[in-house]
Amino acid sequence: MASAALIVMVSGGSDSTALLELCALAARGGQPAGPVGRRLLDMLTASLPAGCRPLPLCLHVNHQLRGEDSEADQAFVEQLCSRLGIPCELRRVDVAARMEAGAAGMEAAARELRYAAASSALERWCARCGLPLEQGLVLTAHTLDDRTETFLMRAMVGTGPGGLASIPRRRGCIVRPLLDATRFELRAFLAEQHPGEEPGTLWREDATNDDGSNFRSRVRTQLVPVMEQLKPGFQHCLARTMDLIAEEDASLSSAADSLVYRNLVWEQGRAFLPLSVLEGLETPLARRVLRQCILELSPGSRLESRQLQRVLDALAAGGSFSTEVDGGVRVEGRDGRLCISIR
Repeated sequence: MASAALIVMVSGGSDSTALLELCALAARGGQPAGPVGRRLLDMLTASLPAGCRPLPLCLHVNHQLRGEDSEADQAFVEQLCSRLGIPCELRRVDVAARMEAGAAGMEAAARELRYAAASSALERWCARCGLPLEQGLVLTAHTLDDRTETFLMRAMVGTGPGGLASIPRRRGCIVRPLLDATRFELRAFLAEQHPGEEPGTLWREDATNDDGSNFRSRVRTQLVPVMEQLKPGFQHCLARTMDLIAEEDASLSSAADSLVYRNLVWEQGRAFLPLSVLEGLETPLARRVLRQCILELSPGSRLESRQLQRVLDALAAGGSFSTEVDGGVRVEGRDGRLCISIR
């Protein structure tokens, strides 16, 4: 039987605690205590390579942002892993330093450091398991609640279809097996597994999740309850909408990638694209092609639709033009070609 090395990212909250317990069951071939757990275990199994033997390693990243509570989270995860018989790796990161180095904000800095830790942990764990990196996955415990909140946040600030697809089920080696489950279901599973125990002992609570101190917590505590009252179960309807958006977004991205692959050429560190490639395209696809061309040269650019539209408008006007977009990228149109370079 083939094996899969799994990095299970665990904060100590109910969602990630439930994910780790499910992985422990899958690793030893156990069965959950009740019907909720059986449904969740099926979700987890379906997200893994068929017939594989999961080899989980818990990764806890201590962001050091909540003082004693952060240390208590770490201690809880260590004890949980000891009880479940799953090896645990602990990482401490300096979010403040990452913000000073240029991260967009606290959440972005924490996320960047967390996934960097997961990537390095995956390499080490695959090596310890004697498996190639291709047989390794990073599992996160994002739920339908997270996906809904992300959709609403992005819709309010403005985004394209990729943003409205919300949290993807898989991106590279990162897999989110519980995106169709609600936080309520995960907590019900933990209660099934530990009958008679107080919920407060089964996971750790982060007060900032519900105190209204950030955008996400305000969406969670103020907006989502109103929508649930207006349309009970609306999250499942919204999930189907997000899946449709994701499918169409993936199709458009695939078409754009194909055009870029066939037509983008490199000369002395600059990228060139025949203007004729863009001129025959509908605006949504032309925008995708242009965006992908820029990202080929500058993967870190944070491109907004208005920046891309400025280039397309210049193309439509005819003649030569030169403009800049995020990341110090210069985009020029001349001699029948689009030239993209770093200034």
